[in-house]
Amino acid sequence: MWHVDRAHNDLGQVAGTASTGASTPYHAFRWSRQTGLVDLNAPGTGNSIATDINSKGQVVGLARFGGTLPERAFRWSPHTGMVNLGALGPTSGSVAFGINDAGTAVGWSEEAQGPRLTQVTKWPAAGGGPIALNDFPSIASLAEDINNAGQVVGSAAFNSLGHDQAFIWSRQGGLQELGTEPAYLSWADGINEKGLVIGELFATPSDRNGIIWSRENGLLVIGTPGVDSSETNDLNNQGQVVGSLNAQGYIWTRAGGFVDLSARVVGAPPGMTAFFGAAINDKGTIVAGTNTGTLVLLVPRAVYHQPPVAGAVSFTGPARANALLSFAAGFTDVDAGDTHKALWTWGDGSATVGIVSEKNGAGSVSGQHAYRAPGIYTVRLTLTDSSGKSSTVERRVVICGSQAAISGDGTFAATAFAANPNTRRASIGSFAFLSEGPGTGKGQVAVNVGALALRSNQVDAVTVKSTRIRYSGHGTVNGRGNHRFVLTVTRSAKTGGKDRIHVRITHTEPGTNGEVVDYDNAEVRGTVRGNLRGDDGAGKHLASGVGGDAVVEGRINFGAN
Repeated sequence: MWHVDRAHNDLGQVAGTASTGASTPYHAFRWSRQTGLVDLNAPGTGNSIATDINSKGQVVGLARFGGTLPERAFRWSPHTGMVNLGALGPTSGSVAFGINDAGTAVGWSEEAQGPRLTQVTKWPAAGGGPIALNDFPSIASLAEDINNAGQVVGSAAFNSLGHDQAFIWSRQGGLQELGTEPAYLSWADGINEKGLVIGELFATPSDRNGIIWSRENGLLVIGTPGVDSSETNDLNNQGQVVGSLNAQGYIWTRAGGFVDLSARVVGAPPGMTAFFGAAINDKGTIVAGTNTGTLVLLVPRAVYHQPPVAGAVSFTGPARANALLSFAAGFTDVDAGDTHKALWTWGDGSATVGIVSEKNGAGSVSGQHAYRAPGIYTVRLTLTDSSGKSSTVERRVVICGSQAAISGDGTFAATAFAANPNTRRASIGSFAFLSEGPGTGKGQVAVNVGALALRSNQVDAVTVKSTRIRYSGHGTVNGRGNHRFVLTVTRSAKTGGKDRIHVRITHTEPGTNGEVVDYDNAEVRGTVRGNLRGDDGAGKHLASGVGGDAVVEGRINFGAN
């Protein structure tokens, strides 16, 4: 199951997007301990994305009503179900990004006609259809959030270059830019009840930094543009902000500054790192993404009777067919008296009981396996405690044959659905590739990012240089359709410079034959972490890197393992 958690409220309800399998669409959901995962889609609705939830459990987002384009904003509640909020024109698209406790939603809609491309739009709780906010001297504007006082934040293109800049708007105070110009791009995507605003700023097209703004203290840019990479993902009414700084999750307050979120994981197992803070409520409970590909719930105090928490899966040995590999993962459990059992599933149809070593709520699991054929496999470890609670972590393993091969696998922190402004917060992506050499069509590529799972059917080309690997070809997304993809990992030519990962996934829309971009992170800069080793046949060795924004953590091999 893939999931992109967008927000949660003080009732412990989480809103996000999920798919139950590789061949199913992705749907908006609401989750709580009491109800579990609730699919919000109305009958006949296609793909949908949840973007916000208020304190009453109402959810907003966008959906393909009737399964067709254009996508339209929706508002969901247990009493009404998923309601199409409409748009400013009969054939226009729309998106709702924020909702306050009164039920007023904000976002954007395409205009039916006129000079503007998109317009800040709100949908009152009482209904009556969309209302355009016409205070914006901009050809393109959108609202990201609204608080209970009616203050709206978002971004609008105020200058002739058409680059969005962050704003705050209220009926009493009118429109105010947040002082981000002359940045290449900025937006505000969250505001609390005290008027504290969070957002993002691009000093250049490839340098991303989070921002925090208030009327009292002005603009704070997180980190140094061009040196540090950062994001702000959520804030609460206590003035706490969560996000990521150089691929490490943080929590920020004006009084306490930045604190590493990894320190908030009770008894964090070895190898676990918090990539980013995704959401925080007024009680201080945090949803965080980790390098194990899982989400963790961080609470202000120790919580018992919880499932065990497993760390990242590692392995040793040559990643080749018929070679015996040794796998291991650490774990912790706040219920120190629990005992544990484990199961490894290897992704080739076989499974093995794990060997558990533990003492006082901490331990490790080990196992061995040999793969009989080259390929990309998903190794999954399920850990169950003596009360029946369990947790699962997984990783990909790329197994080469007897010949020299190009291979790689890893994870990266990246913006979910980066090709579409309707979801610009962080997610964990993963990738794997395998081929026998440059130019060959015999290869495999797998990419998971946001709610999209790409699996290659055909690799058309493989290009290898001393600092870059590029794959292109055709495949399926979530088990469906004919999609094109390009995956590029590039090392910086400068010592200590930033590296790049570029993932682009597209498809041809039936009927129009137009190209639709499913995902494109536009070569957002990020530093490759881990082991980049091997050579390109000319003896040019790749070194390892540190830190970054769109971070690759894993290993990439030029030539034999």
